[in-house]
Amino acid sequence: MKNIETAKKYQDYMVEKRRYFHENPELTGQEYKTIEYLSRELTDLGIDHVVIENGGILATIKGGKEGRAVLLRADVDGLPVQETPDNLKKGMRTCVSKNPGVMHACGHDGHMAMLLGAAKILLEKKEEIEGTVYLCFERGEEASGNVEYIFPYIEKNNIEIDTVYGTHLLATAPSGYLAINDGGMMAGAMGFDITIEGAGGHGSRPDQANSPIDCFVAIYQRLQSLRLTKVDPFKTCTYSIGMLTSGSQRNVIPQKLTFGGTMRTFDRDGVGAVFHKELKKAVDGICAAYDCKATYNSYGMPGYAVVNDAEMAQWARKVLAEELGSENVGQWDPWMASESYNQYLQQWPGVFVFLGVENAEKGIGAAHHNQEFDIDEDVLYKGAAAAATYAIEYLKDSTLKGGRKMTYKQYLEKTGNQKQLAKHYGE
Repeated sequence: MKNIETAKKYQDYMVEKRRYFHENPELTGQEYKTIEYLSRELTDLGIDHVVIENGGILATIKGGKEGRAVLLRADVDGLPVQETPDNLKKGMRTCVSKNPGVMHACGHDGHMAMLLGAAKILLEKKEEIEGTVYLCFERGEEASGNVEYIFPYIEKNNIEIDTVYGTHLLATAPSGYLAINDGGMMAGAMGFDITIEGAGGHGSRPDQANSPIDCFVAIYQRLQSLRLTKVDPFKTCTYSIGMLTSGSQRNVIPQKLTFGGTMRTFDRDGVGAVFHKELKKAVDGICAAYDCKATYNSYGMPGYAVVNDAEMAQWARKVLAEELGSENVGQWDPWMASESYNQYLQQWPGVFVFLGVENAEKGIGAAHHNQEFDIDEDVLYKGAAAAATYAIEYLKDSTLKGGRKMTYKQYLEKTGNQKQLAKHYGE
């Protein structure tokens, strides 16, 4: 029986799990009940697993034959978004968050459900699997933080992995369409959080104060021109301010202002390095001109983009087209959002895939991180079948590339992450 047919048997199971996760979302770093639930479910399925402190869960399915190893990954955290009772159409939602102010607004509920579904397929076909499949449930993806606990665990326990596979549901692609690009899938991101300090005063005497708002306005205007004057027009770069806080009274000139935002690019070492340098140069120069002080609460180089190994992507499209139908598998426009999965692809060959969920008839198509975001549950069995197929077929073919490209320590050295080097390696 084809994996897609096996997956259909577990569609109702995946819908049930997805709805539980959707109704009970937890924020980044607080996914305790989610991890407990996943652990119980894996135990009920008879799958050996370990809960990695702060990191998530790593489960193991050993096939009937010895061989190489595949890691399949899903993220588990929700977002601080107040969900609306309806998606883009009234009365079309199948479930709504029960936790006020917290929502699975990016599809991670579906990611978990699909990986559990893939696990059931793999268990059913266990004897024909020629190697080992690891299931990784990652905490804290939205902050790209908790994965730092998973990789050292893998290294310290001498767990060998040959290839990695991850899925992200995508609101802009047609429901059921699986996209695997030969290169870039998602951008790398740089976050910044900066406080400007001036001098507060009475609203009637701005001449006796030094408003950080005036300074910020000049910084913001300079920010708008950075792309035009400093960034290669043939390279992708987008940035925005998403946070701005200052003052609480209309007749009081505040002493401080804090702003924050993100920049996204597929060219970390080129465009990313330029933006990193030029934004700081602008902030420092303008603050000096306005006699203000800048404090960098958070400011670092962008992460790497999620870029598929072209050879693995071409192979994956071939085998998954045979499973799902050639009309349902192809490539798609890269997404300027970012993902911690870039760190997996820096260490191992593999792919990241998009699975479309857009369905206008069901009111599904709102942007990710939006209060009206929703997913088409009818795609869950396809995502599970694709993940299981990638693992099973890869393990059959010893000619495919595999093995580590670099250690996590080498990755941290490459990115200059001294904090994590000290934390995990005592350096």
